[in-house]
Amino acid sequence: MTTGPTALSAPSRTAQWLRLGGMLLLLTLFILVPFALWGDALDQATPAWMTRPDNAVLLATLGIALLVADVLLPIPSSVVGMALCWTLGPLWGGASFALGLTLSFAFGYALGRLAPEHRLRQWVGPPLWDTVRGKAQHQSLWWIVAARPLPLLAEMSALLAGVWRVPPAQALAMAALSSCIVAALYAGSAWLGMTEPGIGITLLATLALPASTWALHRLLVRQLAKELT
Repeated sequence: MTTGPTALSAPSRTAQWLRLGGMLLLLTLFILVPFALWGDALDQATPAWMTRPDNAVLLATLGIALLVADVLLPIPSSVVGMALCWTLGPLWGGASFALGLTLSFAFGYALGRLAPEHRLRQWVGPPLWDTVRGKAQHQSLWWIVAARPLPLLAEMSALLAGVWRVPPAQALAMAALSSCIVAALYAGSAWLGMTEPGIGITLLATLALPASTWALHRLLVRQLAKELT
């Protein structure tokens, strides 16, 4: 029987879960700390930035750049999306918003791929790591799509997709699908507001996603700032 150092040093199942939880906690802090430090300031500055460009191409470029930066900085993506759709119109604004959300996921995925997956697997424990990674890859349709419109979870899902090595084509396809759905809802709210200003209930229903994500972002930023000050 082999009783080498590898077998003796293998972490228990409880230790594996604790280590996996610690990794997820550190990843969460990586996203939350910028929220607490600069979230409120960026929340106030973003609307002003989105009103400066007087050229449609520059506005679309700025909006896309801000959405990509949202992986590392607490950019209120809902504010950017609404500004794009209302300023550029539902078609081009929605397309720019969808592209920005998709590129944001791609950037977060690339950052996640930089993580030393082999070392993390050995540290957490190969059995648990392989189980969680397998489920994440198999169920990527659901958790990537569901997380895209939500603050924090959108960035987390992109990073984890890279860390857990979800196949790039599969991950980007799911992110693009969800991004297009979210952008279509924002574009639809802008189109209703421009063409049918009298149908208030329908407009409010269509605006539910942009309004709720913006409100959740504001609540999260203020709560984090309060706890760290």
